[in-house]
Amino acid sequence: MSKPVLYSLMAIALAAAGFAAYSLGVILRPAPDLQGTELSDPIDVGHLELVSADGHTVTLGDFGGVTAVFFGYTRCPDICPMTMALLADAYEDLGAPEGLTVVMVTVDPGFDTPEQTHAYATGFHEDFIGLSGSNQQVAAAAGAFYVGYNDTHAGMIHTDALMLVDEAGRFRMVYTSDSVPGVAPDLRRILASGW
Repeated sequence: MSKPVLYSLMAIALAAAGFAAYSLGVILRPAPDLQGTELSDPIDVGHLELVSADGHTVTLGDFGGVTAVFFGYTRCPDICPMTMALLADAYEDLGAPEGLTVVMVTVDPGFDTPEQTHAYATGFHEDFIGLSGSNQQVAAAAGAFYVGYNDTHAGMIHTDALMLVDEAGRFRMVYTSDSVPGVAPDLRRILASGW
């Protein structure tokens, strides 16, 4: 075998070995950290009852799949529309997946009827769901997610976190307002591989 042919074969073999090493590194590389904070002991919230736009009582476990839950109110001037818009962008970026439901629960049930809350939520995306309920139902749901809220002379003050509920109806992950922009890649990973 001539030297040029031998050198060519060696170059091809080295290139193939380099490509194989790179591919193995990509496969074995650990997944990036999630942007949200995963609860070490998930909380069952699937039984929590709220009221839908058609007046029926629903539970958070009724939706199946992964449910993104945000507590807000329809007259909110800033954080609620911003968070809902970020969720709409993330939902569209993911291709409006069937395994994901986005729910907004009002913290102002005295003003936000189920119909108003649903209309507000669907204003950001037609697939979104808005829920209200009695003061007791909203308080029970908010308490299960550690969401605080208070009606003041300046308007409602409330926890602005986003929560993810898994297929089994368990509260699994929380996002602060700073980490909400990272929800899309997290959801892509969760929907692809599950929890």
